[in-house]
Amino acid sequence: MVGKPVRKDARAGDAADLDIDPVAELAVVDARYLEARGEDPSNEPSNEPSDELVEAAFRLSLLEPAGDWTSDVVQAKVAYFHFAPDLEAALRNYDPHLVDLSARFGYLTWPRRIREHVRGRSVLDVGCRFGGFGMGFLVAGATSYVGVDPMLDLDSTRARDKRRRAWGDMGITPRQISEQLPALRSVRGAVEDGAVDGTFDTIAMHNVTERLHNLDDVLVGLTKLCHRDTRLVLLHHSFYGWSGHHQAPVQPEQLDEDDPRHQLVYDWRHINAVPDLADDHPMIRVLNRIRLDDLRSMIEQHFDVERWDEIPSRQQALDRLTPEVLARVRETVPDITERELSTNTVLVVARPKS
Repeated sequence: MVGKPVRKDARAGDAADLDIDPVAELAVVDARYLEARGEDPSNEPSNEPSDELVEAAFRLSLLEPAGDWTSDVVQAKVAYFHFAPDLEAALRNYDPHLVDLSARFGYLTWPRRIREHVRGRSVLDVGCRFGGFGMGFLVAGATSYVGVDPMLDLDSTRARDKRRRAWGDMGITPRQISEQLPALRSVRGAVEDGAVDGTFDTIAMHNVTERLHNLDDVLVGLTKLCHRDTRLVLLHHSFYGWSGHHQAPVQPEQLDEDDPRHQLVYDWRHINAVPDLADDHPMIRVLNRIRLDDLRSMIEQHFDVERWDEIPSRQQALDRLTPEVLARVRETVPDITERELSTNTVLVVARPKS
């Protein structure tokens, strides 16, 4: 690749100090990025990207992304080049449309949240569903991404829009993404069955552990994909929190007490409902309803926990946890604690046992 005329240590300044206009530089990159894949925008073969493309990408890498780059597409693209550990690989795996989709569908927030465990590291995303987090992890600086899920449809464009909490069409399939971008790969299968081999620097699980009825088997499978410095990073959505039912309403302000669907689950009623639900109800069929201490105990059989952050529900939900509610829930789960009912999610960072 063409040499870069500007030193990397120049990134100390902001856009104004460096006299770099991100919009202008992105106009160059977005128009010419196909050169880095061996073709130019007119589909003529090209041996290497032009000096102009390389220079624009490098100047972008000197900028710190501003504001909330998880929703601002321009700043998300700045973040992509800024956090990239290798500019040549970054250009080869750049797709402006996919960055745009990832921002609009909400697939940058989780990678940004755990960026300290992502930048410069290979990532395995377990329970990836569509695989939408792939570009998000590259934006956060991952060197490569593998998404694995037994339910993955490699030829579907359907994806969950996390911002609207609805299904949408991304206009591109996981198979097409893997074919176009070498750093992104999607695998249909289960880690406990050996669907993936090799080792990874980071194994990520986003709201997956609450859905696995064979969680211990999965954790055993993950240990085989670890090296000594691998980190398991997961976000667990507790069934025993206000919204642990994974249904509407997600927040108290969405509650309609006249809606029969809400009546079943609001204010921790979903916990009381469990004994009377049919086996095919989503709260029985999909959710494992594991309790927090049991989750930690299971993880600690295979990993050493370095971080365990119990994140409470929003205050509007916690205000609804009255003594009467606690007493009602204890009719079903006598030893339930206020801590369990108050916890919405748990962020866990763990390393394999030596």
